[in-house]
Amino acid sequence: MSRVRVLEVSRVAVQPSPYPVPDKTIELSFFDSMYVRLPHLQLLFLFPDTATDSFPGIIGSFKSSLTRMLPFFHPFAGKLTYIPSAARAVIDCSASAISEGITFIEAESDLDIRSIAKYGVQDHDTFVQLLPNVTVPELPTVAFAVQVTRFLSGGVALGIAVHHTVADGKGIWQFIEAWASICRTGSVPSAGFIPVHDRAVIKYSGGDEIAKDFIRKVAPNLPKTAAPHHSLQERMQLTKGTFLVDGATIKSWKKEGIHVSPSTFISISARVLVTVASVRGLTNDNGPFFAGFPVDCRSRLNPPINDSYTGNCIAPCFARMTASEVAGPGGFIRACAALKEAVIKANKEPLVGCEGWIDEALKVPAGRAVRFTGSPGFKFYEADFGWGKPDQFKVATLNRDGDVVLVSGKDEGTVEVSVVLPAQHMDAFAKRFLSPFSRI
Repeated sequence: MSRVRVLEVSRVAVQPSPYPVPDKTIELSFFDSMYVRLPHLQLLFLFPDTATDSFPGIIGSFKSSLTRMLPFFHPFAGKLTYIPSAARAVIDCSASAISEGITFIEAESDLDIRSIAKYGVQDHDTFVQLLPNVTVPELPTVAFAVQVTRFLSGGVALGIAVHHTVADGKGIWQFIEAWASICRTGSVPSAGFIPVHDRAVIKYSGGDEIAKDFIRKVAPNLPKTAAPHHSLQERMQLTKGTFLVDGATIKSWKKEGIHVSPSTFISISARVLVTVASVRGLTNDNGPFFAGFPVDCRSRLNPPINDSYTGNCIAPCFARMTASEVAGPGGFIRACAALKEAVIKANKEPLVGCEGWIDEALKVPAGRAVRFTGSPGFKFYEADFGWGKPDQFKVATLNRDGDVVLVSGKDEGTVEVSVVLPAQHMDAFAKRFLSPFSRI
Protein backbone atom coordinates (compact mmCIF):
# COMPACT_ATOMS: atom_id res chain seq x y z
CA MET A 1 0.00 0.00 0.00
CA SER A 2 1.41 3.37 -1.03
CA ARG A 3 2.56 5.60 1.80
CA VAL A 4 3.42 8.51 -0.46
CA ARG A 5 0.67 10.87 -1.60
CA VAL A 6 1.01 13.19 -4.59
CA LEU A 7 -0.06 16.73 -3.69
CA GLU A 8 0.45 18.54 -6.97
CA VAL A 9 1.90 18.05 -10.45
CA SER A 10 3.11 21.18 -12.22
CA ARG A 11 5.53 22.27 -14.93
CA VAL A 12 8.78 24.20 -14.66
CA ALA A 13 9.44 26.25 -17.78
CA VAL A 14 12.77 27.19 -19.31
CA GLN A 15 13.29 30.81 -18.32
CA PRO A 16 14.26 33.30 -21.06
CA SER A 17 17.99 33.87 -20.72
CA PRO A 18 20.91 35.66 -22.36
CA TYR A 19 22.31 32.15 -22.85
CA PRO A 20 20.76 31.10 -26.18
CA VAL A 21 18.82 27.83 -26.32
CA PRO A 22 19.31 26.29 -29.78
CA ASP A 23 15.99 25.59 -31.53
CA LYS A 24 16.98 22.22 -32.95
CA THR A 25 17.33 18.52 -32.33
CA ILE A 26 20.41 16.71 -31.06
CA GLU A 27 21.26 13.57 -33.00
CA LEU A 28 22.47 10.82 -30.70
CA SER A 29 26.06 9.67 -30.98
CA PHE A 30 26.91 5.99 -30.96
CA PHE A 31 27.78 6.46 -27.26
CA ASP A 32 24.20 7.65 -26.60
CA SER A 33 22.42 5.17 -28.86
CA MET A 34 23.26 2.18 -26.66
CA TYR A 35 20.76 3.44 -24.06
CA VAL A 36 17.69 4.19 -26.21
CA ARG A 37 15.52 1.39 -24.87
CA LEU A 38 16.57 1.57 -21.22
CA PRO A 39 14.37 3.05 -18.48
CA HIS A 40 15.24 6.42 -16.99
CA LEU A 41 18.05 6.61 -14.47
CA GLN A 42 16.54 7.30 -11.05
CA LEU A 43 18.50 9.14 -8.38
CA LEU A 44 17.33 9.85 -4.83
CA PHE A 45 18.71 12.41 -2.37
CA LEU A 46 17.54 12.21 1.26
CA PHE A 47 17.71 15.20 3.63
CA PRO A 48 16.46 13.99 7.07
CA ASP A 49 17.34 17.20 8.92
CA THR A 50 15.52 19.60 6.62
CA ALA A 51 12.58 21.26 8.39
CA THR A 52 9.31 20.65 6.54
CA ASP A 53 7.48 23.63 8.03
CA SER A 54 9.15 25.60 5.25
CA PHE A 55 8.17 23.13 2.53
CA PRO A 56 6.53 25.76 0.27
CA GLY A 57 9.77 27.74 0.40
CA ILE A 58 11.79 24.63 -0.42
CA ILE A 59 9.56 23.92 -3.41
CA GLY A 60 9.91 27.52 -4.55
CA SER A 61 13.71 27.34 -4.31
CA PHE A 62 13.85 24.10 -6.28
CA LYS A 63 11.58 25.46 -9.01
CA SER A 64 13.09 28.93 -9.38
CA SER A 65 16.66 27.60 -9.52
CA LEU A 66 15.66 24.88 -11.98
CA THR A 67 13.98 27.29 -14.39
CA ARG A 68 17.06 29.57 -14.31
CA MET A 69 19.45 26.68 -14.82
CA LEU A 70 17.67 24.89 -17.70
CA PRO A 71 18.91 27.27 -20.43
CA PHE A 72 22.39 25.96 -19.69
CA PHE A 73 21.19 22.34 -19.83
CA HIS A 74 18.39 22.55 -22.43
CA PRO A 75 18.59 18.84 -23.49
CA PHE A 76 17.20 17.97 -20.04
CA ALA A 77 14.06 19.95 -20.97
CA GLY A 78 13.74 18.17 -24.32
CA LYS A 79 12.17 14.91 -25.42
CA LEU A 80 13.73 11.72 -26.69
CA THR A 81 11.94 11.01 -29.96
CA TYR A 82 12.24 8.92 -33.10
CA ILE A 83 12.47 10.15 -36.70
CA PRO A 84 11.40 7.25 -38.95
CA SER A 85 12.60 8.87 -42.20
CA ALA A 86 16.13 9.08 -40.83
CA ALA A 87 15.98 5.86 -38.76
CA ARG A 88 17.40 7.91 -35.90
CA ALA A 89 16.49 8.70 -32.32
CA VAL A 90 17.11 12.31 -31.32
CA ILE A 91 16.75 14.63 -28.36
CA ASP A 92 14.21 17.16 -29.54
CA CYS A 93 15.19 20.55 -28.12
CA SER A 94 13.00 22.58 -30.44
CA ALA A 95 10.94 25.42 -28.99
CA SER A 96 7.77 23.34 -29.24
CA ALA A 97 9.37 20.38 -27.45
CA ILE A 98 10.68 22.33 -24.48
CA SER A 99 7.69 24.67 -24.19
CA GLU A 100 5.83 22.27 -21.87
CA GLY A 101 8.63 22.48 -19.32
CA ILE A 102 9.79 19.90 -16.78
CA THR A 103 7.33 17.72 -14.87
CA PHE A 104 7.60 18.66 -11.19
CA ILE A 105 5.79 16.52 -8.60
CA GLU A 106 5.14 17.56 -5.00
CA ALA A 107 4.32 14.76 -2.55
CA GLU A 108 4.15 13.91 1.15
CA SER A 109 4.77 10.71 3.09
CA ASP A 110 4.16 9.28 6.55
CA LEU A 111 7.24 7.09 6.25
CA ASP A 112 10.22 7.61 8.56
CA ILE A 113 12.97 9.05 6.37
CA ARG A 114 15.67 7.81 8.76
CA SER A 115 14.53 4.23 8.29
CA ILE A 116 15.14 4.72 4.56
CA ALA A 117 18.43 6.58 4.92
CA LYS A 118 20.48 3.63 6.11
CA TYR A 119 22.95 1.07 4.84
CA GLY A 120 22.42 -2.64 4.34
CA VAL A 121 19.62 -4.48 2.54
CA GLN A 122 16.96 -2.03 1.42
CA ASP A 123 13.27 -1.82 0.55
CA HIS A 124 13.32 -0.89 -3.12
CA ASP A 125 9.53 -0.54 -3.32
CA THR A 126 9.75 2.38 -0.89
CA PHE A 127 12.37 4.14 -3.01
CA VAL A 128 10.19 3.86 -6.12
CA GLN A 129 7.41 5.85 -4.44
CA LEU A 130 9.82 8.74 -3.86
CA LEU A 131 10.76 9.03 -7.55
CA PRO A 132 8.94 10.41 -10.60
CA ASN A 133 6.94 7.66 -12.28
CA VAL A 134 8.34 7.83 -15.83
CA THR A 135 7.76 4.87 -18.14
CA VAL A 136 9.03 4.50 -21.69
CA PRO A 137 6.77 2.07 -23.59
CA GLU A 138 7.43 4.11 -26.72
CA LEU A 139 8.93 7.36 -27.91
CA PRO A 140 8.68 10.29 -27.49
CA THR A 141 9.43 10.47 -23.79
CA VAL A 142 10.50 13.27 -21.49
CA ALA A 143 14.20 13.55 -20.82
CA PHE A 144 13.91 14.60 -17.19
CA ALA A 145 11.41 14.79 -14.31
CA VAL A 146 11.50 15.75 -10.61
CA GLN A 147 9.69 14.71 -7.42
CA VAL A 148 10.12 16.43 -4.05
CA THR A 149 8.57 14.66 -1.04
CA ARG A 150 8.14 16.01 2.46
CA PHE A 151 7.97 13.57 5.37
CA LEU A 152 5.40 14.31 8.03
CA SER A 153 7.88 13.33 10.73
CA GLY A 154 10.52 15.63 9.22
CA GLY A 155 12.85 15.58 6.26
CA VAL A 156 12.74 15.99 2.50
CA ALA A 157 13.55 13.71 -0.43
CA LEU A 158 14.55 14.87 -3.91
CA GLY A 159 13.98 12.26 -6.61
CA ILE A 160 14.97 12.74 -10.23
CA ALA A 161 14.58 10.67 -13.37
CA VAL A 162 16.80 11.36 -16.39
CA HIS A 163 17.01 9.39 -19.60
CA HIS A 164 20.50 7.96 -20.13
CA THR A 165 20.66 9.16 -23.75
CA VAL A 166 20.80 12.76 -22.46
CA ALA A 167 23.90 12.40 -20.28
CA ASP A 168 26.30 9.97 -18.68
CA GLY A 169 27.27 10.02 -15.01
CA LYS A 170 29.67 12.92 -15.39
CA GLY A 171 27.10 14.92 -17.35
CA ILE A 172 24.38 14.26 -14.77
CA TRP A 173 26.72 15.35 -11.97
CA GLN A 174 27.43 18.60 -13.86
CA PHE A 175 23.67 19.18 -14.01
CA ILE A 176 23.10 18.43 -10.31
CA GLU A 177 26.11 20.50 -9.25
CA ALA A 178 24.94 23.55 -11.23
CA TRP A 179 21.35 23.23 -10.02
CA ALA A 180 22.43 22.92 -6.38
CA SER A 181 24.74 25.93 -6.74
CA ILE A 182 22.00 28.18 -8.13
CA CYS A 183 19.52 26.96 -5.51
CA ARG A 184 22.00 27.54 -2.68
CA THR A 185 23.49 30.88 -3.77
CA GLY A 186 20.74 32.39 -5.91
CA SER A 187 23.32 33.19 -8.60
CA VAL A 188 23.55 31.71 -12.06
CA PRO A 189 26.96 30.38 -13.16
CA SER A 190 29.51 32.82 -14.53
CA ALA A 191 29.74 33.54 -18.25
CA GLY A 192 32.61 31.06 -18.50
CA PHE A 193 30.35 28.18 -17.47
CA ILE A 194 28.94 26.75 -20.69
CA PRO A 195 28.34 22.98 -20.71
CA VAL A 196 28.74 21.35 -24.12
CA HIS A 197 25.85 19.27 -25.50
CA ASP A 198 26.67 19.18 -29.21
CA ARG A 199 27.44 15.60 -30.22
CA ALA A 200 29.46 16.88 -33.17
CA VAL A 201 32.48 17.23 -30.86
CA ILE A 202 32.85 13.44 -31.04
CA LYS A 203 34.91 12.75 -34.16
CA TYR A 204 34.88 9.16 -35.33
CA SER A 205 34.75 7.91 -38.90
CA GLY A 206 31.57 5.92 -39.44
CA GLY A 207 30.10 7.01 -36.11
CA ASP A 208 26.68 7.84 -37.60
CA GLU A 209 26.31 4.39 -39.11
CA ILE A 210 27.40 2.75 -35.86
CA ALA A 211 24.76 4.78 -34.00
CA LYS A 212 22.04 3.58 -36.40
CA ASP A 213 23.26 -0.01 -36.10
CA PHE A 214 23.18 0.16 -32.31
CA ILE A 215 19.59 1.42 -32.41
CA ARG A 216 18.56 -1.37 -34.79
CA LYS A 217 20.03 -3.93 -32.41
CA VAL A 218 18.82 -2.61 -29.05
CA ALA A 219 15.45 -1.19 -30.14
CA PRO A 220 14.43 -2.67 -33.51
CA ASN A 221 10.75 -1.74 -33.09
CA LEU A 222 11.05 2.01 -32.54
CA PRO A 223 9.11 4.10 -31.67
CA LYS A 224 8.23 1.20 -29.31
CA THR A 225 11.27 0.82 -27.13
CA ALA A 226 10.86 -2.90 -26.40
CA ALA A 227 12.51 -2.42 -23.02
CA PRO A 228 13.74 -5.62 -21.34
CA HIS A 229 10.85 -7.34 -19.57
CA HIS A 230 11.29 -8.30 -15.95
CA SER A 231 8.41 -10.27 -14.53
CA LEU A 232 7.06 -9.54 -11.07
CA GLN A 233 8.34 -12.92 -9.93
CA GLU A 234 11.85 -12.10 -11.16
CA ARG A 235 11.83 -8.70 -9.46
CA MET A 236 10.58 -10.19 -6.20
CA GLN A 237 13.53 -12.59 -6.17
CA LEU A 238 16.08 -9.77 -6.33
CA THR A 239 17.18 -7.65 -3.39
CA LYS A 240 19.26 -4.48 -3.23
CA GLY A 241 21.79 -3.43 -0.66
CA THR A 242 24.11 -0.48 -0.11
CA PHE A 243 27.37 -0.86 1.79
CA LEU A 244 29.84 1.77 2.97
CA VAL A 245 33.54 1.01 2.44
CA ASP A 246 35.71 3.21 4.65
CA GLY A 247 39.19 4.47 3.86
CA ALA A 248 40.95 1.98 6.13
CA THR A 249 39.22 -0.96 4.44
CA ILE A 250 40.10 0.33 0.97
CA LYS A 251 43.70 0.73 2.08
CA SER A 252 43.78 -2.86 3.37
CA TRP A 253 42.37 -4.17 0.08
CA LYS A 254 45.00 -2.25 -1.89
CA LYS A 255 47.67 -3.73 0.36
CA GLU A 256 46.28 -7.22 -0.28
CA GLY A 257 46.71 -6.61 -4.02
CA ILE A 258 49.97 -4.68 -3.71
CA HIS A 259 51.72 -6.71 -6.42
CA VAL A 260 49.11 -5.48 -8.91
CA SER A 261 49.00 -1.91 -7.52
CA PRO A 262 45.22 -1.68 -7.82
CA SER A 263 43.39 1.65 -7.88
CA THR A 264 40.47 2.32 -5.54
CA PHE A 265 38.05 1.33 -8.32
CA ILE A 266 39.91 -1.89 -9.11
CA SER A 267 40.36 -2.99 -5.48
CA ILE A 268 36.67 -2.43 -4.64
CA SER A 269 35.45 -4.01 -7.87
CA ALA A 270 37.70 -7.04 -7.37
CA ARG A 271 36.36 -7.45 -3.84
CA VAL A 272 32.79 -7.35 -5.19
CA LEU A 273 33.64 -9.96 -7.84
CA VAL A 274 35.21 -12.34 -5.33
CA THR A 275 32.31 -12.00 -2.91
CA VAL A 276 29.63 -12.46 -5.59
CA ALA A 277 31.36 -15.51 -7.07
CA SER A 278 31.80 -16.95 -3.59
CA VAL A 279 28.19 -16.55 -2.46
CA ARG A 280 27.04 -18.05 -5.77
CA GLY A 281 29.05 -21.17 -4.96
CA LEU A 282 31.27 -21.00 -8.05
CA THR A 283 34.51 -22.23 -6.47
CA ASN A 284 34.65 -25.32 -8.71
CA ASP A 285 32.95 -23.78 -11.72
CA ASN A 286 35.24 -23.42 -14.74
CA GLY A 287 32.68 -21.55 -16.81
CA PRO A 288 33.22 -17.92 -17.86
CA PHE A 289 32.75 -15.02 -15.48
CA PHE A 290 32.70 -11.40 -16.66
CA ALA A 291 33.13 -7.97 -15.13
CA GLY A 292 31.68 -5.12 -17.18
CA PHE A 293 32.52 -1.51 -16.39
CA PRO A 294 32.52 1.93 -18.05
CA VAL A 295 35.58 3.94 -19.06
CA ASP A 296 35.29 7.69 -19.55
CA CYS A 297 36.67 8.47 -23.03
CA ARG A 298 36.66 12.30 -22.94
CA SER A 299 40.40 12.68 -22.46
CA ARG A 300 41.19 9.53 -24.44
CA LEU A 301 39.62 10.44 -27.78
CA ASN A 302 41.56 11.84 -30.72
CA PRO A 303 41.09 14.74 -30.49
CA PRO A 304 40.15 14.74 -26.80
CA ILE A 305 37.00 16.57 -25.71
CA ASN A 306 36.54 18.85 -22.74
CA ASP A 307 35.17 17.66 -19.39
CA SER A 308 32.31 20.15 -19.87
CA TYR A 309 30.76 17.76 -22.43
CA THR A 310 27.56 16.36 -20.89
CA GLY A 311 26.57 13.69 -23.41
CA ASN A 312 27.53 10.06 -23.08
CA CYS A 313 31.20 9.43 -23.65
CA ILE A 314 31.82 6.12 -21.91
CA ALA A 315 33.08 2.90 -23.46
CA PRO A 316 31.80 -0.43 -22.12
CA CYS A 317 34.71 -2.68 -21.16
CA PHE A 318 34.81 -6.33 -20.12
CA ALA A 319 37.27 -8.36 -18.11
CA ARG A 320 36.90 -12.12 -18.68
CA MET A 321 37.89 -14.79 -16.17
CA THR A 322 36.69 -18.23 -15.16
CA ALA A 323 34.37 -18.40 -12.16
CA SER A 324 36.71 -20.69 -10.23
CA GLU A 325 39.61 -18.29 -10.78
CA VAL A 326 37.63 -15.58 -9.02
CA ALA A 327 35.91 -17.66 -6.33
CA GLY A 328 38.92 -19.84 -5.46
CA PRO A 329 42.07 -19.09 -3.42
CA GLY A 330 43.94 -16.08 -4.79
CA GLY A 331 40.82 -14.89 -6.60
CA PHE A 332 41.19 -11.30 -5.40
CA ILE A 333 44.65 -10.93 -6.95
CA ARG A 334 43.50 -12.51 -10.22
CA ALA A 335 40.44 -10.28 -10.34
CA CYS A 336 42.59 -7.18 -9.73
CA ALA A 337 44.96 -8.22 -12.50
CA ALA A 338 42.17 -8.91 -15.00
CA LEU A 339 40.47 -5.59 -14.26
CA LYS A 340 43.73 -3.66 -14.48
CA GLU A 341 44.60 -5.28 -17.81
CA ALA A 342 41.18 -4.31 -19.21
CA VAL A 343 41.57 -0.72 -17.95
CA ILE A 344 45.05 -0.37 -19.49
CA LYS A 345 43.75 -1.64 -22.83
CA ALA A 346 40.79 0.73 -22.73
CA ASN A 347 43.01 3.68 -21.87
CA LYS A 348 45.22 3.02 -24.88
CA GLU A 349 42.57 2.15 -27.44
CA PRO A 350 39.13 3.13 -26.12
CA LEU A 351 37.29 2.90 -29.46
CA VAL A 352 38.94 -0.13 -31.02
CA GLY A 353 36.14 -2.55 -31.88
CA CYS A 354 33.43 -0.05 -30.85
CA GLU A 355 31.16 -1.26 -33.65
CA GLY A 356 30.94 -4.57 -31.77
CA TRP A 357 30.08 -3.19 -28.31
CA ILE A 358 26.44 -4.27 -28.46
CA ASP A 359 27.25 -7.72 -29.81
CA GLU A 360 29.86 -8.25 -27.11
CA ALA A 361 27.42 -7.26 -24.38
CA LEU A 362 24.70 -9.55 -25.73
CA LYS A 363 27.08 -12.52 -25.71
CA VAL A 364 27.61 -12.37 -21.93
CA PRO A 365 25.66 -15.32 -20.46
CA ALA A 366 22.93 -14.56 -17.93
CA GLY A 367 24.14 -14.94 -14.35
CA ARG A 368 27.76 -14.83 -15.46
CA ALA A 369 28.52 -11.15 -15.04
CA VAL A 370 28.84 -8.33 -12.57
CA ARG A 371 28.09 -4.99 -14.25
CA PHE A 372 29.64 -1.93 -12.63
CA THR A 373 28.43 1.63 -13.18
CA GLY A 374 29.24 4.91 -11.49
CA SER A 375 32.63 5.85 -10.12
CA PRO A 376 34.28 6.50 -6.74
CA GLY A 377 34.91 9.98 -8.18
CA PHE A 378 31.19 10.86 -8.44
CA LYS A 379 30.63 13.16 -5.48
CA PHE A 380 26.85 13.30 -5.34
CA TYR A 381 27.04 13.91 -1.59
CA GLU A 382 28.36 17.39 -2.39
CA ALA A 383 24.89 18.37 -3.68
CA ASP A 384 24.02 21.14 -1.20
CA PHE A 385 20.84 22.92 -2.34
CA GLY A 386 20.93 25.33 0.57
CA TRP A 387 19.91 23.21 3.57
CA GLY A 388 22.97 21.01 3.90
CA LYS A 389 24.35 18.03 2.07
CA PRO A 390 22.24 14.88 1.69
CA ASP A 391 22.42 12.26 4.40
CA GLN A 392 21.91 9.50 1.85
CA PHE A 393 22.16 9.25 -1.94
CA LYS A 394 20.72 6.25 -3.73
CA VAL A 395 20.62 5.02 -7.31
CA ALA A 396 17.27 3.29 -7.66
CA THR A 397 17.69 2.08 -11.26
CA LEU A 398 19.23 -1.30 -10.54
CA ASN A 399 17.18 -4.04 -12.15
CA ARG A 400 19.38 -7.03 -12.94
CA ASP A 401 21.17 -9.67 -10.94
CA GLY A 402 24.78 -8.49 -10.68
CA ASP A 403 24.20 -4.74 -11.15
CA VAL A 404 26.60 -2.68 -9.01
CA VAL A 405 26.93 1.11 -8.56
CA LEU A 406 29.93 2.87 -7.02
CA VAL A 407 29.84 6.48 -5.79
CA SER A 408 31.91 8.56 -3.41
CA GLY A 409 30.63 8.39 0.17
CA LYS A 410 29.70 11.25 2.49
CA ASP A 411 33.06 11.26 4.27
CA GLU A 412 36.35 11.84 2.48
CA GLY A 413 37.97 8.63 1.29
CA THR A 414 34.83 6.48 1.60
CA VAL A 415 32.95 4.74 -1.21
CA GLU A 416 29.38 3.46 -1.32
CA VAL A 417 28.69 0.20 -3.12
CA SER A 418 25.12 -0.70 -4.14
CA VAL A 419 24.49 -4.27 -5.26
CA VAL A 420 21.60 -6.28 -6.72
CA LEU A 421 21.50 -10.02 -5.99
CA PRO A 422 18.93 -12.78 -5.55
CA ALA A 423 17.53 -12.81 -2.02
CA GLN A 424 19.20 -16.13 -1.22
CA HIS A 425 22.63 -14.59 -1.90
CA MET A 426 22.27 -11.11 -0.41
CA ASP A 427 22.55 -12.08 3.26
CA ALA A 428 25.75 -14.00 2.60
CA PHE A 429 27.12 -11.09 0.54
CA ALA A 430 26.32 -8.63 3.36
CA LYS A 431 28.19 -10.81 5.88
CA ARG A 432 31.25 -11.45 3.70
CA PHE A 433 31.83 -8.30 1.67
CA LEU A 434 33.40 -6.21 4.42
CA SER A 435 34.80 -9.11 6.46
CA PRO A 436 38.49 -10.15 6.55
CA PHE A 437 39.76 -12.04 3.48
CA SER A 438 40.08 -15.26 5.44
CA ARG A 439 36.27 -15.35 5.84
CA ILE A 440 35.32 -14.92 2.17
